[in-house]
Amino acid sequence: MRILSFVVVALAGLVLSVSLLAAGNDKPRAVGSMQELMTGIIQPTSDAVFYVSRTPPQSDADWLDMERQTLMLAESANLLLIPGYREDGERWLTDVEKMRVAAEAALKAAKDRDMDTLIDLNNDLYMSCESCHEAIR
Repeated sequence: MRILSFVVVALAGLVLSVSLLAAGNDKPRAVGSMQELMTGIIQPTSDAVFYVSRTPPQSDADWLDMERQTLMLAESANLLLIPGYREDGERWLTDVEKMRVAAEAALKAAKDRDMDTLIDLNNDLYMSCESCHEAIR
């Protein structure tokens, strides 16, 4: 299931890139709604970190999947900065940066096969999400 979600996101990115180039538009823009971005990419990839202690990676394939999930999460911070998703204000930028930092650290931990660090990052990631949701919802 996780691999399927990765493939879907990767294909969506490819389609977006091709459509932007075909249209002669090299500026990124939101394609889906904020809800679609949250439920389709950010929530499932952050859940991989939040629930890592419930279903810890056991095999090399599991760890590779965790790397992909944390990479998508970190890259989604970039998506939150493009027109259509980006909100005005310093708090938005701060919360997005907190998310990116936590996700990048999670990616490094996944590459290092460091379960303790992944578990420790739960709070940092959670706080970045909660701070944003508190301000936006």
